[in-house]
Amino acid sequence: MGQEKLYIEKELSWLSFNERVLQEAADKSNPLIERMRFLGIYSNNLDEFYKVRFAELKRRIIISEEQGSNSHSAIYWAKFSPGC
Repeated sequence: MGQEKLYIEKELSWLSFNERVLQEAADKSNPLIERMRFLGIYSNNLDEFYKVRFAELKRRIIISEEQGSNSHSAIYWAKFSPGC
């Protein structure tokens, strides 16, 4: 497995984790204060993802396209950027 694929899989796993955090926030069996904390964690994680991880992924794709290499990035790009 290439380094790029490992990087992408790591990011997908991270997003999957953040989805589980959001599910905890939506779980009405959790006390309200805990649900609010989960929302805060989810929000901070998503902010970090787009500020750091998404930007790095986008940078890698641009470099790959400039070099004319045929990478897996284009396949995964659609998963991360439905309209970007």
